[in-house]
Amino acid sequence: MNIFRDCPEGLAEAFSRIKFGIAGAGGVGSNVAMLLVRAGASSLVLVDFDTVEASNLNRQFYFADQTGKPKVEALSANLVRINPELKIETHELRLTPSNACSVFDGCDILVEALDDSATKVFLIEEWSTGFPDSRVVACSGIAGTSGQGEITTQRTGNLSIVGDHHSTLEQGTFSAMVTAVAASMVSEIYLLLADDRCASCEGCKPGGVSLECNGVKVPLIGFPAKMLENTVRGMVSSLKGADPSGTIKIEI
Repeated sequence: MNIFRDCPEGLAEAFSRIKFGIAGAGGVGSNVAMLLVRAGASSLVLVDFDTVEASNLNRQFYFADQTGKPKVEALSANLVRINPELKIETHELRLTPSNACSVFDGCDILVEALDDSATKVFLIEEWSTGFPDSRVVACSGIAGTSGQGEITTQRTGNLSIVGDHHSTLEQGTFSAMVTAVAASMVSEIYLLLADDRCASCEGCKPGGVSLECNGVKVPLIGFPAKMLENTVRGMVSSLKGADPSGTIKIEI
């Protein structure tokens, strides 16, 4: 059974090489975990101290018969139902400055998915010191119904912060908004993995698509270029009389 057959080429392989650490198994964390597994992630570390409540079911990846169970236990059970070969390490505990790094030891990419601002701050500070070379993807602003158009990603060094950057939990939580932020975080992780792979792999060579902006040629190499080429050739193939197998020049 190949559950990743319909994933874009190379995506599942990129995710399968990484050990992900997720702090928080609530609305963002549980959905990030689910999306990572569906993308091909094979190794996760889940950390949360809370239990599933009925009020969580409007936005979190749990079910009614799991209420009362520890979130890391319930989430692990749900994820394994997607991929039985998944490796999951769970920690049912409250994060503190003394354990913020030790429980995530060995993780390549760290996901901050907490709803307490004070914990967010010290966790990112501890990670930046304890894991200076690791990528961190965090969330800020997941509430309300402002819409996906307000979700942006702010990048500083190895830290990416995804969300609308202004909403508060007092505005209520809407499943579509929470899931959209989680999906944007996983998309950001893919972009980070694509950049890393393109920096180290020689398997992607320039294809038949060339890009020129204001007379300046832009080299098309790596995963993002391959995605662009596939998209362009797909569009060209729908045009009557066009040959998508030929050389295509894009001018912007």
